[in-house]
Amino acid sequence: MPSTKYVFVTGGVSSSLGKGIISASLAKLLQARNYKVTIQKLDPYINVDPGTMNPYEHGECYVTDDGAETDLDLGHYERFLNISTSQKNNITTGKIYQTVIEKERRGDYLGKTVQVIPHITDEIKKGITALGKSSQYDIVIIEIGGTVGDIESLPYIEAVRQLKLTLGQNNAIN
Repeated sequence: MPSTKYVFVTGGVSSSLGKGIISASLAKLLQARNYKVTIQKLDPYINVDPGTMNPYEHGECYVTDDGAETDLDLGHYERFLNISTSQKNNITTGKIYQTVIEKERRGDYLGKTVQVIPHITDEIKKGITALGKSSQYDIVIIEIGGTVGDIESLPYIEAVRQLKLTLGQNNAIN
């Protein structure tokens, strides 16, 4: 039974609702109760990272201690929680697809047809659980960017659905 708990935050059908600030605030409240907490941001865009994206369209990117160009929300997380984040705290669809394609080219899938389910969703689940497997945190809060209605978000929503079944209702909520 996993010791780390996962809390998934989505924003319904509207974007820019302040999910990042809400997630950071929730994490701060949990920290105040002496839980070890971190936050992860899942971005459904196909860019590998926001470093080359137009800041007027997406906003500025935030550079973590390990040099990763990430979503600006990670800067909010660090300031709210007084923690350091890394590239593991920000997952994009571009990173997921890049990893899956590299695995396919290496032959990791043994010639199978690579599909969104199970290959993409499995990689998303690995990224989500990576922080929890370190046994460093009691709770990982995962913010899913964009809106639930966006077709780009569907693999993330499906991965969360699968994770909730795997982890059990006492270890994952949304």
